[in-house]
Amino acid sequence: MPFQAKITRARFVLGPFTSEDMLEIGNVVVESIKGRLHKGLNINDQPAKPLKPGRNGKKGYPDYKAGRGLQPFRDWFWTGRTLRSLKVKSASENRCVIGFIDPNADRIAHVNNIRERAFGISPKDRLALTAIVRAVLRRARVVRVARAA
Repeated sequence: MPFQAKITRARFVLGPFTSEDMLEIGNVVVESIKGRLHKGLNINDQPAKPLKPGRNGKKGYPDYKAGRGLQPFRDWFWTGRTLRSLKVKSASENRCVIGFIDPNADRIAHVNNIRERAFGISPKDRLALTAIVRAVLRRARVVRVARAA
């Protein structure tokens, strides 16, 4: 069963965003973060630290990645499980939570983020966030009455 973000609803929405709007905003930010991580960029939109090469004639992690046809730099991708589990966990009128839905992927991301901060909102991610918020605000009404499901 695929993961579904938890959407909470309210009878009266007094802000400009609904739960569905926040879910859309969160999904755009998630895709921006995934794209940046896939390019091997850190939270400052700079190239990530290089992976440690092998020592004493032994293969290192970049060699193993290149042998599998993967990019030999820090892009958080080996099997794809970690980045596949990066989702919008919950969305409400006030808040959107982005994170890793798989506990093992969450642990891997936590350790990788300690090595070098890469998970978060970078300047280019903030531009994507600003663009989607403005687009949603253009089509949203200020006060909306919604039915609770």
